[in-house]
Amino acid sequence: HRGRSAVERAGAFDAVQALLVASGQSLDRNVAVVSAAQEHAVIVAVDTALRPLLHAGVRPDLVVSVDAQPANARHLLGLPDGLGTCLAAESSIDPAVFPAFQDRTFAFRVNDHAPWPWLGSIGLDRPIVRAWGSVLTSALDLALTMGCNPIVFVGADLAYSGNQPYCRHTVYEENWAWQMTTEG
Repeated sequence: HRGRSAVERAGAFDAVQALLVASGQSLDRNVAVVSAAQEHAVIVAVDTALRPLLHAGVRPDLVVSVDAQPANARHLLGLPDGLGTCLAAESSIDPAVFPAFQDRTFAFRVNDHAPWPWLGSIGLDRPIVRAWGSVLTSALDLALTMGCNPIVFVGADLAYSGNQPYCRHTVYEENWAWQMTTEG
């Protein structure tokens, strides 16, 4: 994909507050905080949080995706026209995602796995964004690279509280509801 490098965003929001939004259960209770802040803060969402935010009328400035599995692409397919949100993505995510973001794509890589050594040898490279195993930490690394300060986490529960794995309105909600009825 021909997306621009994520490093182009370095310092782009120097000393601007960022809300880093994940799709934990507490996002349901705190989405109004995100909505109120969108006029004066940069909203950076992980891919699973995009649909819940859109459902609440919040259009993030940036959505981050690192998972190359086709099932993960569901978070970023079939989005409304005129979204305006930028995509910062590991270059290996499902190629079907990129057209919805047209010229608002910033590409990166999370390590030196194949085919990056070969691509680098022919002059095609992308900067590394640290992942530490999570799209949330990649979003944090990007917010830090962009110079955001302070960075406030919303919906980053990192827990399975109240028998609810995610906030409402993710692509997983139907699966979660079915599981609750069969186990309950």
